[in-house]
Amino acid sequence: MPVSLRIVLVQPRNPLNIGAAARAMANFGFDDLAVVAPYDEAWRQARSARAGAAVLAKARQFESVAAAVAECAMVVGTTAGTNRTPPLPLEPWAEVAASLPPQPCALLFGSEKTGLRVEDLSYCRRLARLPTVEAAPSLNLGQAVALCCYELRRAGSLSVPPPGPPPPLAALGERERLVEHWTPLLEHLGVFRPLHRASQTRRLRAMLARWQLSSPDVRLLLGVARELRRVLRLGSQRPT
Repeated sequence: MPVSLRIVLVQPRNPLNIGAAARAMANFGFDDLAVVAPYDEAWRQARSARAGAAVLAKARQFESVAAAVAECAMVVGTTAGTNRTPPLPLEPWAEVAASLPPQPCALLFGSEKTGLRVEDLSYCRRLARLPTVEAAPSLNLGQAVALCCYELRRAGSLSVPPPGPPPPLAALGERERLVEHWTPLLEHLGVFRPLHRASQTRRLRAMLARWQLSSPDVRLLLGVARELRRVLRLGSQRPT
């Protein structure tokens, strides 16, 4: 079942980070953004930006973390792990992303300057971190949001529309047109030898069959052949 995820930014200070977070959410199909007690100027500038505009347009501002996550059954905090962390196991985000319940969930990100405070972490049922190295554990806010959204998408927790049907395969006659157009070109370039035309033509035909070309693929390759013929000034040798 798909996860209903709310991204919660707690006291963000930089409008570029807010915009980057919103854009990352849009990239991976999330649109529920909550901002807790942002710096007023940063929030005003972020909402005027074009990146992630659709997400920012419907984003909601809250005075407290409690209000921002009140509707959520699961709250996950992001942290590098410090002595301020409450007594909860620090889990890899990839594992958390793969096991979130279908009920509404919130993913908390702290201020760029301080991270999540002890009070903020007290609302969390799980704590997660990205696998950064010990020497440089913290990430830029926008990058952290992007990586978390990507991992949730990759875990399959967010429903993805099935791909449309592939284009139909090219008919034999279409592939034979490619053989007719490309054989003289390959002979001119020295790839095919006239003395071995029959066997090399069979190999070309078999290769085209293995490729499972569609009709648009055939048209593209015919266009490439025509352009090569023009560049090589072989117009008089163009097949009918």
